[in-house]
Amino acid sequence: MDFKEFRGRNDLEKFAAAMDWLRAHPNSELFIEPGTYVLTGAAEKQFFNDVIAGKYGDNPQASMFRPDLQYTRALDFYGQEGTRVYAEGVTLLFDGFFEPISLRHCKNITLQGLTIDYLRKPYSKGEILSAQADEQGDGEMTVRFSDFLPDTFNSPRVAVYDNRSGVFTYYPFAVQAKKRIVGNTFRLTVSGAAKQYEGGELYVWHFFHSRPAICIQNAENTTLRNVTIHAHPGMGVVGHLSKDIYIDGLSVVPSAGDRMSTNTDATHFASCYGKLILQNCVFDGQGDDAVNVHTYYHSITPLGGQQYRLQCLASEGTHTLATDAPFVGDRLQLAERGTLTVVREYTVLKCAVNEDGTCTVDLDGEIEADPANFYVANAAACPAFVFSHCRARNHLARAVLIKTKRAVVEHCIFEHTNLTAVVVAAEEDWKEGISSEKVTIRNNVFIHCSMQGDVASAVAVYTGSEKGTGKQHGEINIENNTIICPPGLAGISVRNVENPIVANNTIVTERETV
Repeated sequence: MDFKEFRGRNDLEKFAAAMDWLRAHPNSELFIEPGTYVLTGAAEKQFFNDVIAGKYGDNPQASMFRPDLQYTRALDFYGQEGTRVYAEGVTLLFDGFFEPISLRHCKNITLQGLTIDYLRKPYSKGEILSAQADEQGDGEMTVRFSDFLPDTFNSPRVAVYDNRSGVFTYYPFAVQAKKRIVGNTFRLTVSGAAKQYEGGELYVWHFFHSRPAICIQNAENTTLRNVTIHAHPGMGVVGHLSKDIYIDGLSVVPSAGDRMSTNTDATHFASCYGKLILQNCVFDGQGDDAVNVHTYYHSITPLGGQQYRLQCLASEGTHTLATDAPFVGDRLQLAERGTLTVVREYTVLKCAVNEDGTCTVDLDGEIEADPANFYVANAAACPAFVFSHCRARNHLARAVLIKTKRAVVEHCIFEHTNLTAVVVAAEEDWKEGISSEKVTIRNNVFIHCSMQGDVASAVAVYTGSEKGTGKQHGEINIENNTIICPPGLAGISVRNVENPIVANNTIVTERETV
């Protein structure tokens, strides 16, 4: 079916009509004619502008990252089966706050060639005209922004792009106060305004975690091919409780002339099943990890016999805000608090989701130890992960964060990441796990990663537990990688591993220039 056949008063209504038709006609194709489609609404635009104006606080996450947030899903694939959407040369240009693509409770969906962008970016860019600081590092900065900003604009995060080196510096200072001088030129009071920032581009976040650009939840066999995300007020692609996700040619990159893409993670996958494959992808300028793959740690409350209530311990909830609950037949690992050492596995016989966001499970055995000293993590909700022929550069945090059982990272290029490029580590502080069985990291190139210092430049493997003791990881293969390190950093760091294999890596540490 051609998209031009659908009717509506605007593009948003036309896409809603197309989604209804696809839901009623399984295994159908939708062809969208090349061009730019503007999706907007009065309420969506007002909310977007109110966030930028600081009406929801300097960091609006507490208001936006909650189940009762009212928002609009633009292309909603809920309940569809076998849909194939071809959208080469198509840009969805959003003017306001939306969840652009929603793939929930659907099966065998393919989305190809779509670009997501924003008329008014969820961040602001400005030229740093001058900067000065006192001996304590506090000072003032004069910035001319390219977009209109209200006097009360919020700024939960900032970064500076150096036009000479082509490198982003994240968290160089915090904005304490702002005052309009004339037009879009502001004088900012900041904690640290070194002269080195003059002439650079200042990027000010206005949004933090919220709805993703593409939400994949309780979906099966999802394919994204040649999809581009230029900007979004949150994460790019989020997968949760979904099986078999194949992503080929995804680009989370800035629009022409900009240096920033999504406000937080480019992609993030939690409690997924089957296979998770990302290949031929490019990540540039996002405000957090390129990809994070994990399950969650849950607390345990005995209800009698072999029945228990589980509470997901993610501090702010899951990134889809759906309850993280196992399926019947899933294997739950009992992991010791403080070390994350696994002592036993249980099989789920029954599971019911409760209104308070917990779930009640019947297990195939009684937990004899004191549940207060343990977590449970779903060992079944750990996809076989492949990250291949991808590139990640100039972004905050890690590029690849592995907290799943089996993974391969190969033939990739990592450049100027903010922290260690590839990390294999369950993280007790984030309540995200689990420890790995076998991970292979081979034939990659790492160039000046961990620009702001971390455990290592290219690869770090460890158990992110409170005590940091034990050998929770199984086999780790780190082979045939080329690593160019910043001064003072190791190329590779491996701890808490039963069988580490580190061989044939070329590591060059550049001298510090004076």
